[in-house]
Amino acid sequence: MNRVKLGFFSLTSRSARGDDRPYLGWHQLDHMPEQYQLAGLVNGQRWASTPSCRAARLAQAEGWSEVEHLVCYLMGEPVTETLQQFFDLGRTLAEMGRFPHRMPNVYKAGLVLLETHAAPRALVSPEVVPFRPNRGVLVVVEEPSGEDGWDDYLQRVHIEVVPELLGIEGVAGSWIFTRSSALIHPAFSEGSQRITLYYLDDEPAEVAERVGEILCKSWSGSPTRPLLAAPFESMMRWDWNRFAPDAGSAEP
Repeated sequence: MNRVKLGFFSLTSRSARGDDRPYLGWHQLDHMPEQYQLAGLVNGQRWASTPSCRAARLAQAEGWSEVEHLVCYLMGEPVTETLQQFFDLGRTLAEMGRFPHRMPNVYKAGLVLLETHAAPRALVSPEVVPFRPNRGVLVVVEEPSGEDGWDDYLQRVHIEVVPELLGIEGVAGSWIFTRSSALIHPAFSEGSQRITLYYLDDEPAEVAERVGEILCKSWSGSPTRPLLAAPFESMMRWDWNRFAPDAGSAEP
């Protein structure tokens, strides 16, 4: 039985100031730890795009190309109450003066957990893949293109595409989330997106190159619109300089 029922996703662009390090440090050391006082908060992780990750992107629709940061909070029961407490806590922290940084939002929504998968070589259960150390993720955000055959496409992804990707070196597992009409909130972005997180245990940009042909082939002629397919590196504590604009020359 999986404790996780919901993934809350926040995808943001770069700070208008051009330096994301103050925000990243605050979020890692202040904001994210506070979320664990919520009874239904199971896990939270942040990933960021580096120059090599950006160069390895497989798809990015208009507007989605601005995404530089990705956060996913995994939530369990009580889902509705936890989600509301999550937003309430944000307002409380802001009133306390502990919400000093905000990044331009591209996408924000809660999606229900649909499927979990683990690569055979990972030797863990599918339900624990996000808790296994990862070097990053490949996030795939897609939505129906309006053509017929969406259900057939999803079935093919389940039976053919995901198993093939799990056989690629560096792909440790995948979790798939989808929008639900039963889960709504005024703060959510609009749309009918489906998000797949492929958890990686090799360099994200290199894994993206290995899986690119498979994903692009799965989209070709299919009733899906890939909004974003991009690798992101795991955020490490005390390593925010890695994600500076001049990351190649930044001092630790």
